[in-house]
Amino acid sequence: MNGEAVHGDASTPEIAAARQQIRALESALDEAQAALAEARAALDEARAGYQSLCEVLSQSPAPIAIWQGDDFVYTFVNPAYRAALPGREFLGRALVDAAPETKEQGHLDLFNHVYRTGNPFIANELPVAVHDPTTGREEQRWFNVVYAPVRNGAGAIVGVCNFSVELTDQVRARQAAEAKAEELQRSAELIAAQRETIRALGTPLLPLAPGVLAMPLVGPIDTRRSEQIIEELLQGVADEGASTVILDVTGVETIDTQAANAMIRAAQAVRLLGARVLITGIQPAMAHVLVQLGVDLRGIATFSTLRSGIAAALGAT
Repeated sequence: MNGEAVHGDASTPEIAAARQQIRALESALDEAQAALAEARAALDEARAGYQSLCEVLSQSPAPIAIWQGDDFVYTFVNPAYRAALPGREFLGRALVDAAPETKEQGHLDLFNHVYRTGNPFIANELPVAVHDPTTGREEQRWFNVVYAPVRNGAGAIVGVCNFSVELTDQVRARQAAEAKAEELQRSAELIAAQRETIRALGTPLLPLAPGVLAMPLVGPIDTRRSEQIIEELLQGVADEGASTVILDVTGVETIDTQAANAMIRAAQAVRLLGARVLITGIQPAMAHVLVQLGVDLRGIATFSTLRSGIAAALGAT
């Protein structure tokens, strides 16, 4: 009996302590299993969310790619990105290996800046010379791009994401329109210069001697040209201080009321400035028409030829 009491007294505290440790371990194990189950559920949820995101990004018509690490290894590319850079393998490859032109054109520096600073890079109509390994040719293309940092759950930067919208067709169309506009502007300037030349040739005012000007007219005279004739005559008389002006109509094939009135108005305007007007080159047929039209040439000296008119003008100076 004493032996049993001694045995019970010696073992009871140890057994109790062991049982308490077992219960603590079992409780810790239950908590660990619950945490593990929770972590697995969170991981499954994250994987499902990532898969859903990838499916959505895969449907995007805009080129999208994701890189991880400071060597920028491809972890995701959508079909639009593959189409933009054909004939290449991406997943698991570094950016400089799959798209070496990014380093040659300075785009890798942009990725490094985003990765180091966390500041996104945004650009409109970024020019990119894309090499097509299937054809061996290089093509200039343009994109609106966003390079954004990719962060983990703790907020640390683990990669870079590229979202692009290709604008090559729009840029080329705009460049073609701008080139056409420049061509049209050059054409308009040329036409304006030609018109000025034609105007000057159509109403030439030639100094023959001090105080004597001659304007040989060729071709039909319409309303606009008649105004030019008067304008040039008045400006020339004022600038040169001319006392005599010769209007030669030898090259005017036909004469009508408009042309006749233009000559009379020009002569009257010049006379108001104190200069006299001589009209030369009136042919018999034109004289007949002038008489029929009732054009009054009184006070205006007329000569059959330009030579005779010049002689008269120089004789009077």
